[in-house]
Amino acid sequence: MYSVSDKVALVTGGSRGIGLALCRRILEQGGKVGVNGRNETEDAFGLQREFGNDRVALIWGDVSKPDEAMRTVEEVAKAFGRLDVLVHAAGGPAPGKITELSQADWMEAFDIHVHPVFHLFKAAHPHLKKEGGAVVLVSSVAGLRGCPGTVAYQTVKGALIPLARALAFDHGPENIRVNVIAPGIIRTRFHEAMTEEAKTHNIGSRIPLRREGTVEDVARAILELIENDFITGEVLTIDGGMSMRVTG
Repeated sequence: MYSVSDKVALVTGGSRGIGLALCRRILEQGGKVGVNGRNETEDAFGLQREFGNDRVALIWGDVSKPDEAMRTVEEVAKAFGRLDVLVHAAGGPAPGKITELSQADWMEAFDIHVHPVFHLFKAAHPHLKKEGGAVVLVSSVAGLRGCPGTVAYQTVKGALIPLARALAFDHGPENIRVNVIAPGIIRTRFHEAMTEEAKTHNIGSRIPLRREGTVEDVARAILELIENDFITGEVLTIDGGMSMRVTG
């Protein structure tokens, strides 16, 4: 059984939300983490104070930029002498119909969600293959089902799925597992702009379990994908049953 208790993980987008919750869970299990974020956050500094500099490395940088992505990997490997787990949780909204999007908006969505995987995985590969490793990409139910007015977001989140499967096929013989988590409506900064009316509709009509998800729900699911060493190339949806519905 693969355990994070003696492993080193790099979590992009680890300074907030789902990424931060996952970092805490890995640390509570005895692992070490490289926490990446574009901007410094008090939550991330608090995590470092709580668990110590010898178990938490803070690497600030924008992984949408190739040099920053590669530097982030190398700083984590240098800090801890190894890298076993890579989780790409960094992301952000990309609203708009195609007729409303500029070319820059479209390209930026790929720069944030898809292109970092190319650079992060290439940089991490020499470390991951030493003793086998785990990679998890954070997608969304928007990458699985139709969603109005978010063509760029749906496209980039959907692209992570075949990307993960290609990596899983190519690198399975090296004992590198690659999976995808697809969260639904999770209460984070991403949904801060949601109106109370929309929230009431989601809970009452769209989500069979009648609640929004929490970052801890998602972190637990990601940890399972990391630790279960007979799962690779799979997508785990965590949305309270929302995406299984025919209508919403």
